[in-house]
Amino acid sequence: SYVSQIVKNGAKLKIVLIFHNNPITLGGSKSPMERKILLDSCQKIIFVSNWVRERFFDGMSIKSSPKCLVIYPSVQEIKSIPKKKNIISFVGKLNKSKGFNIFGISVLKVLKKYKNWRAIVIGDEPRESYNFKHDRLDYKGWISHDKALELYNKTSISVVPSTWEEPFGRTSMEAASRGCATIISKKGGLKETVNHAIFLNEINEKEVFNKMDLLIRKKDLRK
Repeated sequence: SYVSQIVKNGAKLKIVLIFHNNPITLGGSKSPMERKILLDSCQKIIFVSNWVRERFFDGMSIKSSPKCLVIYPSVQEIKSIPKKKNIISFVGKLNKSKGFNIFGISVLKVLKKYKNWRAIVIGDEPRESYNFKHDRLDYKGWISHDKALELYNKTSISVVPSTWEEPFGRTSMEAASRGCATIISKKGGLKETVNHAIFLNEINEKEVFNKMDLLIRKKDLRK
């Protein structure tokens, strides 16, 4: 919406617009006409995933432009895979959109079955409330980015069962970058975040449990 105001005011600027979310849901780019105006007005338009770029061209007569490119979010590389512990992690807002309600039920079943595994949850959500409790389920709340990466260094399995269309999915990328066996849904740009993901065929408690159970039983697959 700011781009149109800048153009109307006659400012002689080269505008680079970066889309971190679905363009169809954002003010100033919901309609194909609005997106055509953005394309004409901007020097470059950058998207965080191919999925976001495809949404931008939805309903338009063209499906690409030299002005448009995808630049993925990144994370600093590590030199070698750290030593792993029997930890399952969930990082993100603790709500239905991120699939925390599904993860919570599934991970309690895993902890009941495997006494030598534990789970760690990072994040919070004041708008939703869940009561998943176990003596080997540890809630960390919100912690710094560096501490989250340190947790991934120790984590063996990370679960990202999002039910909404993720524009990208930074948590899965960061988990995989630290050598976690990463379970993800196929929503939005999540498929673009991990080269060797364990995909959820369905987003439900049984499927999430089965994938965690599979990775615990098959150490070679985890590696």
